[in-house]
Amino acid sequence: MMKRLYPYFLVGCLLLAACGDDGMETPGTETDGSGNENVDDNPPSALTGYADPDGVMILSGGTYTLENAFLTFIDPEGEVENKVYAGANSYELGNDGVALYLCDGKQYILCNDWYEAEGKGNNGLLTVADAETLAKEKSFARADMVFQHPVNDIQEEVDTSLSGIAVLDEHNVFIFAQGVLRFDSTTGELKLIEGAYDIGNAGSANTVESTVSSRGATVVNGCLYAATGGFWSTTALVEFAKGKDEVNRRLELGRGDLVSGICLADDGRLIVATYKRGRDSGYLSFIDLDSWTVTDQRTIPANISPALHNNSGVTYLDGYLYFTGAEESEFSMASYTTLSRYSIETGRVEKDIVDFKTDEPQANWLDCNVVADRNSGYLYVATSQDNWEGVISDASILVYDCNGDTPQLVQKISNVTHSVKGIYPLSMFASQP
Repeated sequence: MMKRLYPYFLVGCLLLAACGDDGMETPGTETDGSGNENVDDNPPSALTGYADPDGVMILSGGTYTLENAFLTFIDPEGEVENKVYAGANSYELGNDGVALYLCDGKQYILCNDWYEAEGKGNNGLLTVADAETLAKEKSFARADMVFQHPVNDIQEEVDTSLSGIAVLDEHNVFIFAQGVLRFDSTTGELKLIEGAYDIGNAGSANTVESTVSSRGATVVNGCLYAATGGFWSTTALVEFAKGKDEVNRRLELGRGDLVSGICLADDGRLIVATYKRGRDSGYLSFIDLDSWTVTDQRTIPANISPALHNNSGVTYLDGYLYFTGAEESEFSMASYTTLSRYSIETGRVEKDIVDFKTDEPQANWLDCNVVADRNSGYLYVATSQDNWEGVISDASILVYDCNGDTPQLVQKISNVTHSVKGIYPLSMFASQP
């Protein structure tokens, strides 16, 4: 049996003319907060049920050889309901969950769906469900998710290692694969976005290689923003627009080699976090989307590696960037199990302000990067005891109240999730005033 690190994402500019059970412990009391994150067309009061902006949805990738992906919902009172999609539909999601997005009253749930769990069928690479009830509206099989190869002029299937999804509307569903793909869920048409990929082994294999990271991919007022970096590209911010099959704008950053993530600050600027492997430092670029300029650049004397997780390695809350960092080499990565933060106002770094093992001694691994809910001031941490292929590990969700000077544990949810790929405070999909 092989040890496996599971590969472990949203949101101001105006669209140019050219262009949110069992094993639960709840110590302490809850404290209200305020603020919003990603932008959609739904006002916070418009949706209820499984789309309630005061709720939280968790996507478990599942132990892919034994089970399919599933959803866990934490309602506004902190009550936990597990496997809510299966409960609403009497059948399961696809295998190996990747990410989800909520837009225009629908939840879009992406699964790699390349493997068949023991005794279970493959149930679709992309599922579209009613946001409030999770009743399935449609699904798309892997075999049907094909696009035209830009060189070989053949129909190519999406990669077997998807990393994220963001949605502008039902005609513009952006899937992060071996490039960024724009999917029309009304017609089933899938197109590769020019400027978001490169060609590897040109002249022989002609492999389509992604240049854009899904980490922290952010929707603001009808545009999608993501960062580039790595072997195929320098670091840059790119903009995607509705109906366009090419990158709409590109802004070079020139700092760091790899993408940690993206956050939206209270003043409306995007913060793009990049880093270089093996260095105890990170780089921040503050971007004004209206002028499309970098207004500030900073260096953080701390490790902000996102490890192998697909969601953002930094998360914004009330003037701070929270992160864990990771032990990273060229061949392996493992997230630290302590929490650190950076003050945007003072530039001060506070390292290891919380040791997750103090609250959960079996927190040996982080399933995904930590996620903050700007609406409540809570921070969510997904931990596992083990990370072995073919083993359903003991796992916990730790919830910390960050409204005070020091984060305080307010809820612990035990042995409900498995291999969490994303934690989604549903307020992140609600519109800003």
